[in-house]
Amino acid sequence: MRVAAASCALALGLAAAGASAQTVDGTLVAAADEDGLAKASLLIEPETISSLGPGLELVASLRIEAAGSETGTGSRSGFSPISAPLVKGDDFRIELDEFYLAIPAGALEFRLGKQEIAWGSIDGARVVDTVSPARLTEGLARDPRPDRIAIWAARVQAIVGRVDLDLVFAPDPTVNQLAEPGAAFFPQAPRFLAGLQPAGPLPPIQREDRGDLVGDATIGARVSYRLDASDLRVSFVRGIDQDGVPVFDGRQIELRHPRRHTIGLEFVRQFGAVVGRLEAAWTPDARFVVAGSLGSEVAEVDRIVGGLGADFSGPWDTYVNVQLIADHVTSDRELVRPRTDVISTLRIQKDFDDNRHALRAEWLNSLSDGDGLVRLELSRRLDDRFALFLGGDIFYGTSRGIFGQFSEGSRILGGIRFAL
Repeated sequence: MRVAAASCALALGLAAAGASAQTVDGTLVAAADEDGLAKASLLIEPETISSLGPGLELVASLRIEAAGSETGTGSRSGFSPISAPLVKGDDFRIELDEFYLAIPAGALEFRLGKQEIAWGSIDGARVVDTVSPARLTEGLARDPRPDRIAIWAARVQAIVGRVDLDLVFAPDPTVNQLAEPGAAFFPQAPRFLAGLQPAGPLPPIQREDRGDLVGDATIGARVSYRLDASDLRVSFVRGIDQDGVPVFDGRQIELRHPRRHTIGLEFVRQFGAVVGRLEAAWTPDARFVVAGSLGSEVAEVDRIVGGLGADFSGPWDTYVNVQLIADHVTSDRELVRPRTDVISTLRIQKDFDDNRHALRAEWLNSLSDGDGLVRLELSRRLDDRFALFLGGDIFYGTSRGIFGQFSEGSRILGGIRFAL
């Protein structure tokens, strides 16, 4: 907390002294469901980029969020001690978002400080993108998706000919941020509650202590090879399970975060007007709760996640993205999750000729559970700084599904985005 506060004060001091670039982005949004007001929030993200010398830059940004109604700002338990928000209210929160030095050194670049690590090429899904945790306070109905959380890390990137090297050491055991228990998008499916059926009040939910900054650190390495219209990337990540394993001890559900190892593969190639994307990740020591154990027994299993996607131009000058993602575990025992989850995604965007209006439609569909999410949005750009939007999120399916658990959270939403 003291480190973060000192960093924030330093960042604001540098901004006041004069930065090379300053921006303020934000969103004001309100949403309504069948019960009335479902969400009211304001997000402001000021950022400064200060030049400290030849090629040397300091990037500093804050995340200022106020939210009410049934959504709120999310649980604070996912943050590590060194990444805790500066202001920790349930309805008002200030976080030090990014704060890092970018130091060039020939073919190398060092980034030291709080930063987002974005790996992977599948749109909106985390297959090999397992370094930075994500905000899941509205399930998968967030923009952007994934909404990554910056973590304290030392990062080295190098370019040698056609080869790119990316090394990360992050002694920051921050994990995925969930909604608070009782909020509209708190997970309700049995797979997220140690197999328990939420027929009545849930037992207390606690997170495992993650105070070992070195032992729980994330270490990652990625090697990329560029050849004409293709990119091939291989990665390795060793870190804690950011999703958490829910274990019930008879009194409470504890979200445990065991260490795991993941080997990832990415391949991106342009085929004329089509961009193809392939991702695969193998985790040999994934852990899930065993079905029928009353949430108390965990099995270590092999987990393979794969994604295949394509981007192309569709009819009427639309942009189309289509993907298929499969998540398979190998286990001799029945688990509280299916052995295989298969999800398809379809996104269509249309920018109209007046250069002011845009339409986006998105469909996330679970082929294994038969549930899904449909998202629609129409936006109108007022000028270079402000844009209005009106949309809706429609969840469908049973309460056991990834999307169907939020079937009562379907909503209409609208608001304004700004960039100053």
